[in-house]
Amino acid sequence: MRPTEHGLLVALGEFLRQHGLLEQLRQVPVPQKTHGFKPQDKLIEFLAGIMSGIEHLQDLNYGPHPLIRDSTVAQAWGLAGFAHFTTIGRTLARCDAQTVAATEAAITAFSRPFVHTTVHELLRRGQPLIYDLDLTGQAVSSTSTTYPEVAFGSLRVNDQVRLGYQLARVSLSPRAGERLWLAGFHHAMRGNTLSTDCLRELITAAEAQTGVRPRRRVELVVERSTQQQALMARWQRLAVQQQAKRDRLQATRERLIGQLYHAEHLPKALISRQKQARLRQQVAGWRKRLPQVTQQLAKAEQLLVQHQATAQAHAARLTELRAWQAQLEADNHANPNPPDPVEARMDAGFTSGDHLAWLLDAQRGYWPNTKAPNGRTANALLAGLPPSPAWQTVGANAEMVLVGEYRMHDCPYPLTAAVERFKVGRSYKYATLVCYGPAPKLAVWFAHYNARQTIEAGNKEMKGTFHVQHLTPAPPQVRVSRSPAGIRLQVLFTGLAANVVRWCRPWLTDCAAEPTPRLTRTLNSPKHLVRVAANAPALVQRTSAGLAVRFAPASALPEAILFLRGVRAFQLPLRIHDPHKIASDATKPTLNAHYLR
Repeated sequence: MRPTEHGLLVALGEFLRQHGLLEQLRQVPVPQKTHGFKPQDKLIEFLAGIMSGIEHLQDLNYGPHPLIRDSTVAQAWGLAGFAHFTTIGRTLARCDAQTVAATEAAITAFSRPFVHTTVHELLRRGQPLIYDLDLTGQAVSSTSTTYPEVAFGSLRVNDQVRLGYQLARVSLSPRAGERLWLAGFHHAMRGNTLSTDCLRELITAAEAQTGVRPRRRVELVVERSTQQQALMARWQRLAVQQQAKRDRLQATRERLIGQLYHAEHLPKALISRQKQARLRQQVAGWRKRLPQVTQQLAKAEQLLVQHQATAQAHAARLTELRAWQAQLEADNHANPNPPDPVEARMDAGFTSGDHLAWLLDAQRGYWPNTKAPNGRTANALLAGLPPSPAWQTVGANAEMVLVGEYRMHDCPYPLTAAVERFKVGRSYKYATLVCYGPAPKLAVWFAHYNARQTIEAGNKEMKGTFHVQHLTPAPPQVRVSRSPAGIRLQVLFTGLAANVVRWCRPWLTDCAAEPTPRLTRTLNSPKHLVRVAANAPALVQRTSAGLAVRFAPASALPEAILFLRGVRAFQLPLRIHDPHKIASDATKPTLNAHYLR
C-alpha cells in the first residue's frame, strides 16, 4: 500500500486512463525538447493540477498538499513523477497552434461518447436540445503589461472596469440545473469585442460536438433571395433611367457649347441687324443655361454612380444568398433525420438582427430565446400597448405582458416579444424578452428563460472551483497564462475538468464498496469532489490484479473504499456482530432452540 494526499485524484487519473485520454495527450506535438520530463507529460500534470483545484501554478510545489511530492498520484496518471511548476510554465509558453489543435482533438475524441449518449437520450425521449450561450469576463492584474492584447473597459468585475479578456462558452442543458460544456473560446480584447462576434463560432462548435444539427431553413433563404432579386432589379432600373438622363444632359451641354462657339465665330457682316439682335438674346440664354446644365449633369453622374453601386451591392448580396441556399440544401441532403427544434438561449449581448437572421436561416427549429439588446425597446413597445395593459404575475417580483409580433432591425423575419418588469423600490425596471414562433405561456416563458442561470453558475464554478482566471505563476520568468497557446490550453482543460467530475459519478458510484450518503453527497458536488475529496488522504493498493483506494479515517470520506480496477483489494467488513431484526415471532422458537444446542 502507498499513501497519498489526493485520494480521489487517483481515481480521476484512472478514469481518464481507462478512457484513453492520457494516451492521446501523449501524442500531442509540443515544439520543445525533453529535459527530464517529456513536454506531453507536463501537459498531463497541468491537467491533474487543475482537477486538484490549484489556484496558482506554483501550488503544484508550494500548495497545502503539493502534487510534486505525491508519486502515487503521478503513477495513477501514468507519469514517472511530477515536474517543477516553472518547467510547466516554460512548456506552455512553447506550445503553438498545432499543440492546441491536437489537444482539442484529443479532448473531443474522449468526450464524444459521453456527449453523444446525452444527446441520444434527449432525442429518444423527444426532448429538444437547448444550447446556452454566455460570455464571461476573465480579469487580469490591472498593472500587468505582459498579457497579450488585453484592454481596459472590456469587462466588468464587481461593477468595476478591469483589464482582461472575455471567455465565450456554450453548454448543453440535458435537464434543469444540469449542464454539459461543449466548447469555449478565449478572446483577446482589442478595444470592444461584441458577444455577437462569438455567436457563430459557438453554434458551429456545438453542432460539431453533438454531431447533430436541425434542418436548414432553405425556404426562408429562398424568400429572401426573391426579395433581394426584386431590390436588385429596381436599382438596376433606376440606374438605367439615370444613365439615360445623364446622356440627355450631356448631349444638351455639348449642343449649347457648339451653339455658343458658332455664334462667336459667325461673321457679323453677313447677317442683318435684326438677326444680330435676336442672336445676342439667344447667346445670353445659352450662356445662362450652360452652368445650369453642367450642374445638373454633375449631379446626374453622381446619382448614376450611387445607383450602380447600390445595384452591384444588391447583386453581390443575391450571389451570397444563392451560395448560402446551395450550402443549406447540401446540408439538408446530408442530414436526412434532423432532430426536433433546437433552442439557442442567450442574453441580450448576443442579440442583433443579422445574427438572429443567421440563426433562423441556418436551422429550421433553431428557436432563439433572448432579450432585446436595447433597453429603450421596452419603452417603445409599451407605447404601442393600451393605456392599462394586462400584466401577468410570473414571479415573486416579476410581471409580463405579451406584445406579439415584433420586428428587429436587420432581421427580416417576424419575432415574438413580451415586456417584463420588476419592482425596485417605488419604480419599475423593464426588459424585453424575444423569441421566435408562437408565444408560450408567459409564466412558462419567464421561468424557462431564467433557467439559463445554469450556465452562469457554471462560469462561477469555473472561477471558484477550477480557478480559470488565477493560473498565473508569480515568478516573472514563468507566465503560463501569458502565452496565447497556454491561455487556450487552460480554457480547454478547465472545460474538460468540469465535465469529467460529472461523467465519472456513475463509475465512482459503481466502484464504491458501500455508497454511503456522505460519499454520494461528495460525488454530487463538483466543488467538494475537487476541493475536498481530491485532496483527502488515502491508501492506494496496486497489484497485478487490481487497483483500490481507501480513504483515511480522519479524511472527508472516512474508511470509504473505491475498487477502481480488477479484484477487490481490501477486505470488506463482515458485520458478524451487527444486530439483525427477526422476521417474525414464528421464527423465534426455532432460533432459540438453535442457540441452546
